[in-house]
Amino acid sequence: MTDAPDRMAGLARPMQHAVNNLFMVLNANLDSVASSLPPEDRSALRVKRALEGAKGLEALLRAYFRLGRPAERSPVDSGRFLEAVRPVLALAVGKPLKVEVLSTATISPPRPEVDLALLDLIVGARELPPGTPHLTLDGNVITVNWAPPEGAEAALTAAGLTVTAEAGTTRVTLA
Repeated sequence: MTDAPDRMAGLARPMQHAVNNLFMVLNANLDSVASSLPPEDRSALRVKRALEGAKGLEALLRAYFRLGRPAERSPVDSGRFLEAVRPVLALAVGKPLKVEVLSTATISPPRPEVDLALLDLIVGARELPPGTPHLTLDGNVITVNWAPPEGAEAALTAAGLTVTAEAGTTRVTLA
């Protein structure tokens, strides 16, 4: 008999697939309705907002389900990786997180370990005033404008990442 985390990990991929199918139908129908309405129609604005909400919810659920999936390591563009984990990172901060992408690179992060380790790092931004948390991606390096909270550096290193923390700034080199 498997324990709960193993059972949950086994459901993560099929759950994500089911959610993707549901959102595909929802988004396609909202897109269709939005395109059939005149732009000045008040309903068009409401449908546009509903579509934005649905897309935001889809991104958040994808990122969340990714945390429970079995380990994998495959090449991905660092910008696409960051965009995939960004919804849960923003949720963990609890305030707006400014993200800037200067450049991207191909990386092969061990997932979900790296996703979870970045969550450990991102909670350090909770102590910053609103509007202050800033994350920059430059190729395969993520830089944040806060020191890593207790345990975050160890989690990042355990996930195979290189971490440099100095003067209130943390740099994480993605594998």
